[in-house]
Amino acid sequence: MSKLYKNSGVDVVKTDQLIVQALKFIKSSHNKKVLGNKLGFSAEYKINKDITLCSATDGVGTKAILAAELGMYKGIGQDLVGMCSNDLLCNKAKPLFFLDYFACSSVIPKQYTEILKSITNACKKIQCALIGGETAEMPSLYQKNHFDMAGFLVGLKLQQKKFNVKKSDLIIGVKSNGFHSNGYSLIRKIIKDNKINLKKSTLGKKKLADILMQPTRLYHEFINENDLKKIKALSHITGGGLISNFKRSLPKNTKFEINLPRLPEEYKFINDNINSTEKELMEVFNCGIGLTLVIDKIHYKHFIDKKFFNLIGEIN
Repeated sequence: MSKLYKNSGVDVVKTDQLIVQALKFIKSSHNKKVLGNKLGFSAEYKINKDITLCSATDGVGTKAILAAELGMYKGIGQDLVGMCSNDLLCNKAKPLFFLDYFACSSVIPKQYTEILKSITNACKKIQCALIGGETAEMPSLYQKNHFDMAGFLVGLKLQQKKFNVKKSDLIIGVKSNGFHSNGYSLIRKIIKDNKINLKKSTLGKKKLADILMQPTRLYHEFINENDLKKIKALSHITGGGLISNFKRSLPKNTKFEINLPRLPEEYKFINDNINSTEKELMEVFNCGIGLTLVIDKIHYKHFIDKKFFNLIGEIN
């Protein structure tokens, strides 16, 4: 049985130092309309006193390798859109248009078509236009049917009332659809170390391959403009897990308590193959929560009746 592995503290320090150095010359390109990347999810650019444009860019990580190995592409495009659109949602922005970048050894028609359909269908779900993209063939970089992809999304944000997060505010968790697009380097290591045949393995009544390739949930489908007026803070749970991503949405040194219900079924696959604590899992995976909201207690009834929404904690 393997042990859960994470980046060492030294690596994190080096990464932080690199980011600080990079920001020095990145910010030299900014003008007064750039409002920065305050939440760490998406950036803002001021158009006028009432409107800002928000942007987000991301990929699907090593889930793309698993998709290629399994030949399962029907959800990976939604993963790409979701990783960008859910970040944009944290800034309370409405998606406008999306662009994609697809790189491969050589275009395989069935693979390319299924991925593009998945991207297009995801854009339709959140009323976003796929207006362009780029396809690159690089046989010296990619082998066989392996590929990589990236997305870029722009959204519109209207001026909104700002709320202060305070003691006794509630933390609402919105359920994820499996692992989304994070933790797949570890997942693939588990598969390799334990010689798991994904095409034959099952978890409960489901095929393990189907569980691992479930697409990222698109949270714009579940949160409307009226909801956003009641939300104090939003966090998209991606790389780094539940706790670290949630902290990014809060003022510094805010204290809180999160109590998760039982881990979803897919985590039996993790727990059966590695030695890990719940705390360690929460530093890598979403643990069944793909999005978090901070709300005033008076809005509890409004949100708790929504599909996939659960109370998971409180601001102390």
